[in-house]
Amino acid sequence: DSRSEKVAHIQKSPACEMVWWFSQTSEQYRIAGELQVVGPEADDELQMARKEQWEKLSDPAREQYWWDAPGVEYSGAAVVPKGGKDGDGKFLPIPDYFRLLLLWPRQTKYVRLTDNYSVVDNFDAETCTWKPMRVNP
Repeated sequence: DSRSEKVAHIQKSPACEMVWWFSQTSEQYRIAGELQVVGPEADDELQMARKEQWEKLSDPAREQYWWDAPGVEYSGAAVVPKGGKDGDGKFLPIPDYFRLLLLWPRQTKYVRLTDNYSVVDNFDAETCTWKPMRVNP
């Protein structure tokens, strides 16, 4: 949501790292890279991805885009089209402030603590290849 302060933060500093921890198997995955914010001005291919993600949102998630802007004082319940759809059940036009976030990975890390196995993969932009390296956890 471009109305959120998070979008401005990302534009100033697009570095990002996502982490997943699986407690039952003691595994951790990390993906580091840069975020790209995709709005209504993006090229056709990215617009198609944006539209696809919009349509895959749950109805309640889509409805939030008809609420007042994030962070402003609450002014009461907003008039929200059910599911972000019209009376015939068709998707309403995507609000201009809906943003798709893409993470372009540059490094991945995997750690398995059950046997202390760890590997780091770094993306080599010159050759467009990934270079794996086993490391100490």
